[in-house]
Formats: sequence, structure tokens, C-alpha cells
Amino acid sequence: MKTKLGLLKKFNVINAYLNCFRFWLIKLLLGFDSANIFLQGLNKTSISLVLKKNGATIGKECDIETGLIFHNCKDYSNLIIGNNCHIGKNCFFDLRSKVVIANNVVIAMQATFITHQDLNKSELKTIFPATMNKIIIKSNSYIGANTTILKGVVINQSSIVGAGAVVTKDVHEYTIVGGVPARPIKKINNL
Repeated sequence: MKTKLGLLKKFNVINAYLNCFRFWLIKLLLGFDSANIFLQGLNKTSISLVLKKNGATIGKECDIETGLIFHNCKDYSNLIIGNNCHIGKNCFFDLRSKVVIANNVVIAMQATFITHQDLNKSELKTIFPATMNKIIIKSNSYIGANTTILKGVVINQSSIVGAGAVVTKDVHEYTIVGGVPARPIKKINNL
């Protein structure tokens, strides 16, 4: 059984490098947006390698699920992930500015990270000019399923964002927040 697992691991690594080449070829021939779509269908081993080879910083022992969507980028250099993190299925990353994820962070499925606001074609753009700012998630935090984190937000260490929350302001350390917009629910005392 150990031999079969070793062969499977080698096959996954070879397949990841082939997918890296395919990504590069699609990017060269059809552009980055088409390559981005190709990335969504790759397996976990391939996703990590493609992201790293195209500018992302990803630490050790990270588990990055499939179906990720990246927007507003020509490479993945604005994505920084620390060690021992989990990124759930079908998360959306607006990489106009940086998304910085520290060590030991868990992000559940379908979380959304929006780093900019641009009313581009609306006349309201004169009142609300385009803005962008990074998002920082500090270590040992948990981001629940279907959450939305907006530009400029810092989720401080050892905090929990409840499922479905929309985070518009910084979250203090050792705090659980939830709701729309997210508000503090309780402090975490037993760590």
C-alpha cells in the first residue's frame, strides 16, 4: 500500500508541473483571464504550484481547495498565505490589492475578499472615487462559510468570523463577530 501511495504522490507532482505548463501556455496564447479560468478546474496539488509559480507566496503545510476564483490581477503576487493554512472550496479573491493571510488560518468555503471599490461608469464616481486597500487576516483566525471581507479590514489574531457575515471594520483579537454588517458577539477567553 505504501508503494501505491508513493506512486500516487509522484503522479500528482508530475501532473502539477504539466498543469503549470498548460497554465503558462494558455496565458501566453489566450491571456491571463483564460488561464485564470483554467486554474479553477485544477486539483489541489496543481493549484498550489500554479499560484506559487505565478507570484503568490504560500507557506508550508497549506491545504488549498479547488474552485478558487481570482479577479483583478495579472499574476498572483498580491496573495500571501502563511504556514499551515486551509483555504476552502470556491473562495473569491479580488487581488487589486494584497490579501495577506497569516499562519494557522482557516477559511471556510465560498468566502469572498474584496480589496477595492470602483463605481467606474456611474456618475456617483465623482462623489465616491475608486479606492483600494489590503485585507489582513492575522494568525489562528477562522473565517466562516459565505463571509465577505471588505477592503482595509484587519482580522486580528485568534478571532472568529461567523458564517454569512459581512466584515466592514477591523475585528479585535480573541473576538467572535457575526451578522451584516459584522458586530462583536463575544470575547474568547479560554486560549
